[in-house]
Amino acid sequence: MHFANILIIVAFLMGMVRAASDKGPISVEEPTMVFEIFRYYPDKAIAAVAGGSYFIASLCLFVRLFMNKAWWGLCLPVASTFMSIGFFMRIFMAINPNSLPIFMVQQLLTLLPPAAYLAFNYILYGRFVANCIDRCSSWIKPEKVARYFVISDITTFFIQGVGGGLEVSTKMTNEKLGANILLSGLVIQTLSFTFFMILCAHIWRGVLQDGFLLRREPWGPILWILMFSSTAYMIRSIYRVIEIAQGNGGYLVTHEIYFYLLDSLPLLIGICTYIIYWPTKYLEASSRLTNEMTERC
Repeated sequence: MHFANILIIVAFLMGMVRAASDKGPISVEEPTMVFEIFRYYPDKAIAAVAGGSYFIASLCLFVRLFMNKAWWGLCLPVASTFMSIGFFMRIFMAINPNSLPIFMVQQLLTLLPPAAYLAFNYILYGRFVANCIDRCSSWIKPEKVARYFVISDITTFFIQGVGGGLEVSTKMTNEKLGANILLSGLVIQTLSFTFFMILCAHIWRGVLQDGFLLRREPWGPILWILMFSSTAYMIRSIYRVIEIAQGNGGYLVTHEIYFYLLDSLPLLIGICTYIIYWPTKYLEASSRLTNEMTERC
């Protein structure tokens, strides 16, 4: 699994090098829909590499899932599979740059799956707190963490959807209003995930204050992988906020390399973390603390 992870990341980076070596946006006499939006035509080779990388990662995650029978984590490999399809759709988007259905499907399959990656972390947080450490360490009851944050993500996605719908309007006022609403949704989503990371940092601090050494505890790696993957996802969230804030024609949205470097790659690194460190292994090796700690709640 470690070797597979290395191959996935290396292949992805090689694809980005190809994208970076491109001469940049091309000009055409009759710009297509895709060119009007991105100011470039998607590179078919790098899209194939990205799609293949996510597909291999999905297979590895499915293997982990079925070997451990951890059905609660099904959202992760399923979402990764859909995202791989989204990258392959970029190939068809380059071939048919005026096809609205292809463009919309590609956008949905690359924008929605990351929400499932976050949901996996929310669920893992709840299981970790409920089964491995003192429940009092969490500001929110572990059983409710996933519910609250998923509801938050759904709400912000709805806001982004409304903003995106207005942004494609032919009226200038609606377009600006839509861009502002879309940006607001992204900012709220990023703040929500920031709070989740603060929750993780808080229980980490509590565990250390209780005198536990992570390297000696069977559940220790869970905190590391939670924070590492969440940091990777946060990089992508910040990129998305800056990208939308720059507006149509902004530097980030018009240079494909940044889409892969600051969006797709951090997400890939985040999910590949679970290929190496599948959390069920550490959850099952852990046990609850003494009843005295639980009775403090």
